[in-house]
Amino acid sequence: MRAHTKKDDLTSAIKILLGILFFFLSAPLSKADFTSFTGAETAPNIAEIDIDGDKLRINLEISAADAGVFWPKAPPTENIYELAKSITERQDLAFKLYTNKNEIRPNQFSIRIGERKPRKSPFAGKIDPRTGIRMPDLPADKIILLTIVEYPIKGVSHLKILPPLDNDGAAAVTIGFTSRHGKTPISGFHYLSQPESLNIDWKDPWNTRFENQGINRKNRYPLKSFLYVEPRQIRHEILLRPRDLLLWTKQSFNAWQPLTTERRNYIRRIALDYLKNKNPTTIDNETSLPISTETVFLRANNVGYTQIAEDESIEIGSLLIGYREKFHVKELPQSINIDWKIFTDTINSVPTLIQDPAGPFPTHVVPDFPDIQWHNYLYDYRAPSSDAVPIENPSAVMPIAVLFAFCVSVLLILTLRTRKVEAKNKHPILFYGIVLICAGAIYYALPGELRVPLPGTINKKELREITETLLIRLAAAYEEPQTETLKIQLTNLVNGDNFESTTANLSQIYQPLTTSGSLGSLKSINNLKIEHVDQLYINGSTAFSITSKWQAIVEDQSWGHMEQKPREIRAKIEIIQSDNYWKVSAFTSLSVR
Repeated sequence: MRAHTKKDDLTSAIKILLGILFFFLSAPLSKADFTSFTGAETAPNIAEIDIDGDKLRINLEISAADAGVFWPKAPPTENIYELAKSITERQDLAFKLYTNKNEIRPNQFSIRIGERKPRKSPFAGKIDPRTGIRMPDLPADKIILLTIVEYPIKGVSHLKILPPLDNDGAAAVTIGFTSRHGKTPISGFHYLSQPESLNIDWKDPWNTRFENQGINRKNRYPLKSFLYVEPRQIRHEILLRPRDLLLWTKQSFNAWQPLTTERRNYIRRIALDYLKNKNPTTIDNETSLPISTETVFLRANNVGYTQIAEDESIEIGSLLIGYREKFHVKELPQSINIDWKIFTDTINSVPTLIQDPAGPFPTHVVPDFPDIQWHNYLYDYRAPSSDAVPIENPSAVMPIAVLFAFCVSVLLILTLRTRKVEAKNKHPILFYGIVLICAGAIYYALPGELRVPLPGTINKKELREITETLLIRLAAAYEEPQTETLKIQLTNLVNGDNFESTTANLSQIYQPLTTSGSLGSLKSINNLKIEHVDQLYINGSTAFSITSKWQAIVEDQSWGHMEQKPREIRAKIEIIQSDNYWKVSAFTSLSVR
């Protein structure tokens, strides 16, 4: 047997590091429920495929440079208007639709000149960290051919979609596409690089899918659990389909029923009755009951989940129910245990995500191991401070050691020069020894430095630091979920005069509404710049009116998705000296970008 060497240890270490690196590089792929990493939304040609009722509609955005591939019989021309006219007369589109071996001919066709639909891509023109290859940028040509094609597909359960093909059977041009059945996404943005087969479930759009699993949407699990561990609250969120909830409660389900106000209230009531305390929660070995519950309706999109507006029209087969329980804690607990009890004959594994200040931890529960468990391993974690900001007056600082040595030296000199002391003390060594021992004891009882207040004013740098500290501590205060406790925390940072109006203006910045319908929070406040300062005197107290701007991140973690959006905030802030503390006495938002 070969002896174990240091080289083997090095090889093993490299393998471990490569494994860790692969995990982190591939971690974004675990978020594919929400974000497309293909970059297909930057393709020069886009196809939006919608199944609506008994017809399939394709909205095509076609680059003029590729029009000859989509209409091979059209006469070549550089004039896009002449091109559109010749295509309208011919209508021989190379984009085909088949069922079995029979071509389905379109019954509606229109074409016009127009602009591209504005799209955002987080990776456009950037280097893919997984491959090191620069991703395509958004197309430079904004004027394109907008084509709408409709196909009759009533009763068709299997379709084959053929883009324009080359001699090798691959797409002849670059086409990005997205698809949905009703309001249910079938796929996010992917490249239509070859013929694709689609199976349609007319009873339930959730089950409509491509045979190519690589392009189907990833959030197909009908049931999910998310545990969020935060310094002041614990949130347990459950995502489920109305179909499952109604079947569990012996109710009928029709995927195409619209979500009316009456049906919305009905489903909310059933969800609350079924899910409240369904999964017992233990915090620090004590059974805990939620301080609040909430039921919302969501629909999936390319970046996560969007809360459905009260007046939005959607069929119940295309929506998801979001059920949320909140538990109040004063600080991070040591342990949390949720006894998961929702399993059926068809659902025997439930994906779960545990999120704490250290990051996400995906796992799953099964009937044999039904507990969702979290333990506090954050030994050095400290929650952000929302304490009041004390006023620090300018002062001269003198080390106490220097001052004390000077005083002792003066005392010894004066003692030696005093003959009366020399005459009275027959044992000078004993006398000076006692003096030094007492002086040493007094020295160790004194503080390390002596501060002498000095007259002066606050400079711009100090004012910036005070303002930034107030803004950061306000962000920490707004992490408090309890309204009354939040109000108490804000009294440490907001002046009593005009308290209600000031906190109302602050809440618009510190509690922004996110795409999921939840209230976000403000993180990473930095790069504060003061544009203008006016010194004021309000009721005898020194105050400053400051026009400033700063950068921050709007963050929301809910329903398994983290939303982070950079913001530049410009505001007029009034701070005042109140009871030996700095406080915000007025706040007016000027712009948020």
